[in-house]
Amino acid sequence: MNTSATQEQSQSEPIQAQTCIIIHPGSKNLRIGRASDVNPHTILHAIARPRRPKGPLHRDPVLIPTVVLSKENKLQVDETYQSMRGTLQSCLRSDGTPRPATSTQQVALANKQCTPIQGSVSKLQFVTKSDVEDYVIGDQVLYAHSDDQFNVHFPFRHGDLNIHSGVGGSLSSILADLETIWGHCITNLLEIPKTELKHYRAVLVIPDIYNRLFLKELVGLLLIQLGFGGCFLVQDHVAATFGAGLGAACVVDLGDQKTSVSCVEDALSQRATRIRLDYGGSDITQAFYYLLQRAGFPYKECQPQHPLDSALLTRIKEGYCHLNLDFCGLRDVNFVVERPGVATLRYHIKIGDELLLAPLGLFNTEVFALTGQDKRGQGQANASGDPEDPHDANYLRETSRRAHKEALENQSTSTASMDPIDNSTNAGGQGEEDLVVDSLAADAAPDDLPQQQLLYSLDQAILHSIERCSSDEMKRRMYSCILLVGGGAKFEGLSTWLHNRLLLQIPFQFRPEQTEIIVGPKEMDPSMVAWKGAAIMSCLESAQELWIRPTEWKKIGVRLLRERAPFYW
Repeated sequence: MNTSATQEQSQSEPIQAQTCIIIHPGSKNLRIGRASDVNPHTILHAIARPRRPKGPLHRDPVLIPTVVLSKENKLQVDETYQSMRGTLQSCLRSDGTPRPATSTQQVALANKQCTPIQGSVSKLQFVTKSDVEDYVIGDQVLYAHSDDQFNVHFPFRHGDLNIHSGVGGSLSSILADLETIWGHCITNLLEIPKTELKHYRAVLVIPDIYNRLFLKELVGLLLIQLGFGGCFLVQDHVAATFGAGLGAACVVDLGDQKTSVSCVEDALSQRATRIRLDYGGSDITQAFYYLLQRAGFPYKECQPQHPLDSALLTRIKEGYCHLNLDFCGLRDVNFVVERPGVATLRYHIKIGDELLLAPLGLFNTEVFALTGQDKRGQGQANASGDPEDPHDANYLRETSRRAHKEALENQSTSTASMDPIDNSTNAGGQGEEDLVVDSLAADAAPDDLPQQQLLYSLDQAILHSIERCSSDEMKRRMYSCILLVGGGAKFEGLSTWLHNRLLLQIPFQFRPEQTEIIVGPKEMDPSMVAWKGAAIMSCLESAQELWIRPTEWKKIGVRLLRERAPFYW
């Protein structure tokens, strides 16, 4: 009796931000920290394990790899870039003067005489098998020596669990990797012993388009394997609106390997509006390298598949690429190539419109054929049955169909008794059985899946998402407030470029008085907005009913998610 009373009292107490851990896993980076922290710890979301002698080898790349293009596809990519150069040449600067464009030949000529400045020998060292007992985590994975044949795993790819047929690609292996990575970060970065986690609670930020089986396993990982005293899940788009302080917005998340769009109102992501596209910052980096090669990039030994060169190209892209039309002509770009045990090389090169053409791929997605053709829109999949949940979607669908059928039969019987001469109504009632509308299936089946044959550009994805809102008034609200989050939203001038593209396409009847595109609300890093929103949400009094505790999870299981998840299960 006293024990239950103590539990009820502890459940009603306000959550302390210091005892709440926010975990936001991504395809490339992991953001983790206490809810009371100003900013989370950000590390490479990867793990390297020494390969067993004569065992299979698997190395997930840091960048999405390029594919070999056919002549037709290569010609289409080059023609698209040529068209984009023509568009830039016809643009005006903010003061109304023509914008001078640069050509590939001009940039190549400027870099022809470039020679690197050699520095001292790097003090960095590769990580070898002898240096580790079991695993390497985070940024150290970049230095996992390839000759020692580490297996490198990224648990998330394209915003979902990285299930594949190779070694370490099973669900149980990925969950074991996540337990190791998250547990290592909690112990070493947050300095919380694993034995103390029963006194802490966790908030897991999940993708807006989710797999129910994976979520069930992740909750079990947090509560059972890691041993947290409680947890709840929140969709990244909903968390982003909390972080930005918005009640309603069309949220666009530009990640490393996926771009997702959905409309959020009153802390609910509208299911029919969710779209995920399998391109992001990694594709922009590969497109940037493609352009650099054509412009005489002097670092000829660059190999994008090498982890250190992948990180170098990403730094150059993040530091110099932009969409500001006032920046024109040849720009100075400096970078240092540093490899363990080798003298550093300092490059001073010139780059022109390639700095704009790379991020412009978001609006001309044909160029992303460089990293593969299959990047089409995806929506929320239909709910699959779960043997642990007797009231799953299949049960609700069957019972709703049966109840609808019984209602029709009762209606036809009463009509027949009132008018026994006319039996046509009764016959019609029997025929109605074939026309029963399955509301759940209709809600989830074709309407939740974007047109699979289309590869949306960023502006097209936003328009398509908002068009699937349930009312005209909601469409106007969404067009009036668009929130850009994620690491891919950091390009200077992106919001202005997107604003101009949308103004030309918003239907007249839905045009708001003002369309506001928000990037970095409250001077926040766009990649941390969702994490910050989850931290805010965890401390709200209204969120206390969302917490799931280990004893409840062991007893009730996945059914708790149907009752307590702050989204449609």
